[in-house]
Amino acid sequence: MKAAVLEQFNQPLEVRDMAEPVAGLGEVIVGTRAAGICRTDLKVIQGVIPTVPTPLIMGHELAGEVVAVGPGVVGVEEGTRVAVGLDITCGICEYCRRGELDYCVRLLRLGLEQDGALADFVRVPAANLIEIPDTISFPQAATLPDAVGSSYHAVLKRAQVRPGQTVAVYGLGGLGLVAVQVAVLAGAQVIAIARTTERRKLAESLGATWSIDPNDGEVSVQIRELTNGLGVHAFIDIVGIEGSVHQGVLSCRKGGRVVVVGYLVPELATEMMRLVYDEVSIMGSRSSTRADLLEAVALVGQGRIQPVIGTSLELEAVNEGLDDLREGSVVGRAVVNFA
Repeated sequence: MKAAVLEQFNQPLEVRDMAEPVAGLGEVIVGTRAAGICRTDLKVIQGVIPTVPTPLIMGHELAGEVVAVGPGVVGVEEGTRVAVGLDITCGICEYCRRGELDYCVRLLRLGLEQDGALADFVRVPAANLIEIPDTISFPQAATLPDAVGSSYHAVLKRAQVRPGQTVAVYGLGGLGLVAVQVAVLAGAQVIAIARTTERRKLAESLGATWSIDPNDGEVSVQIRELTNGLGVHAFIDIVGIEGSVHQGVLSCRKGGRVVVVGYLVPELATEMMRLVYDEVSIMGSRSSTRADLLEAVALVGQGRIQPVIGTSLELEAVNEGLDDLREGSVVGRAVVNFA
């Protein structure tokens, strides 16, 4: 089979022939039909995530068809159309026993700690399969594990967005454009934030009430002008750049939440008095739970959430796709298609 392999950090991926994987106990083999790539993959290549080994088959967003079923797997048939949750959990630690699988102390992730989706065939636990209806294409399904699932989790489970609230979404890439839609579905008014006109217009077409450009002035000042000085109930920080969390704190009304999804800088700093006096919460948000994914799949299948595919490419062109991500020229999700 063909696979895109990270042999060394800070080097292009090598697309080469590899042996096909074999399903072990409780596992299946998925024939890849589409795989998403994103800025997390750039972090993997840079070596900034300490748990990632090399060599590694990259790719953490997988959609395809079950082609082989391993021993001990019941209720899964070959040919089933699936997306695959990227978190691989132990099932026996304290968190797993309480059902908090996303906090597993032995967590492995597809395409990070374990070989991933940028291959013709991928070995995964059967427990990670999410069956997808025919109304969801494979490229759309490839966005589900991260771009859709992570945004859904951040907006509804971490920020707890509710009807009548106002939400800011800073960063309008694959995740941010979904976050806008999820917040609108929750009944919120959305302020979409990005530097490029194309991304802001797209966010407005997906339901954002307003959009603002950070180049036009301090984000928090613009947000307070739009909210009668009160600020937003939630600020979803997809970018994680220098000063973005601080702007989130300044943008929140009393009791607001800053939910941090992006992490391009290693540390944050903000105004402590504002944080304390206004009782603003800052919280991280990583990935999604299986329950999140099942809910999100239903919404995508009904057409109520529309994953935005920014570019499509073949496996042999994966390095060009990663270069486009580095340059910021992809609006939406980049998806690698397989035959």
